[in-house]
Amino acid sequence: MKKIAIIAIVLALLSACGNGVVYTEFYSMPIDGWHQDSTLTFTTEVADSTACYDIQLVVRHTTQYPYQNLWLFVDEYAGNMLILQDTVEAMLADDYGRWLGTGIHRYELPLLYDEQHRFAQSGEHTFAIRQGMRTEWLKGITEVGLVVKVTRLKLEVKGM
Repeated sequence: MKKIAIIAIVLALLSACGNGVVYTEFYSMPIDGWHQDSTLTFTTEVADSTACYDIQLVVRHTTQYPYQNLWLFVDEYAGNMLILQDTVEAMLADDYGRWLGTGIHRYELPLLYDEQHRFAQSGEHTFAIRQGMRTEWLKGITEVGLVVKVTRLKLEVKGM
């Protein structure tokens, strides 16, 4: 019985040390590119609104991407209600034209969009992402993804 309790504790500790990912999804772009009117929607179910989350945008691109940066328009919805509109600049290359992501001909760059994010309520949350560059068809972006990770739980202290 004691061995079973020790094994259960060890398993609980190992699972607590995991990466905490609760949602991940990627959209692949068409060969023609990412059209300026095309919106990528990522919908996640938030079970615990007392937890803190790190939200990461992941951009995958080729060497054919013609710019140093990428502007993104990000809208967050709780259910059908718009709760946040944001504009994000992602630097994909340095001032010398060297790609900042990992890879050789295809690069991946994770961008921390929001650290310690608190969702206002439990339930369905949607992130809608559009490219904000001044070109109708944006070439070179192959995939865009969203990753949501639990970072820590808020501790509640009950009164006596």
